Amino acid sequence: RTLPAWASGRRPAWFPEEFDWVVGCTYRGLAPGRVPVRNVLGGNASFRRTAFDAAGGFATGIGRDGDRRPLGGEETELCIRLSKALPEALLLMDDRAVIHHKVPAVRERFGYFRTRVYAEGLSKALVARSVGAQKGLESERRYTTRVLPAGVLRGVRDALRGRSGGAGRAGAIVTGVTLAAGGYALGQLRARRSGTTFSWGPIERADERTAEHAAGRSADGAAEGVTR
Repeated sequence: RTLPAWASGRRPAWFPEEFDWVVGCTYRGLAPGRVPVRNVLGGNASFRRTAFDAAGGFATGIGRDGDRRPLGGEETELCIRLSKALPEALLLMDDRAVIHHKVPAVRERFGYFRTRVYAEGLSKALVARSVGAQKGLESERRYTTRVLPAGVLRGVRDALRGRSGGAGRAGAIVTGVTLAAGGYALGQLRARRSGTTFSWGPIERADERTAEHAAGRSADGAAEGVTR
């Protein structure tokens, strides 16, 4: 579980917990406890070495790679590909393992929220292109048809009861869904037009890289040691 540590000291009143993934944190709607999941969240996750041996590394072209837009989805794509390579593999979420993730002030602003949810739509289009829409959007369907409508109703109810931020949270959810859907549609169109493909390769072991580096330096007559 990844909890936000807001730069301002507290959650912005308008910021819905259902969208905490925007700032890299666990969001409302995930099942509590120790449960199987389609994909882990990259900020607080670990994989066995055998996972990368079976599935390869992260796919090129998904996630942030010199692009100023806050793209994502690389861990989702990897987890889906891993489950296909190893059907018996088990991916678990355990909310007893907790970290606190610092959220800088710029990410507390609505402008960043809009940019990030739109970029997530673009990212999900790439994930669906790589692993198929059925698996690529499996969790998102439940999220958008159950979790988010419940969040809107909760926000409206809080607003009617005079609680701070209720209307803002409901509006943010509606805005988030609309922008993410728009990003997804545009991302799919671009991927089809460009014929986007992805690649991934085996991950070199650290000891293999060290041995190769050491051999190379010996051949060059270098006297320096290798830092492991």
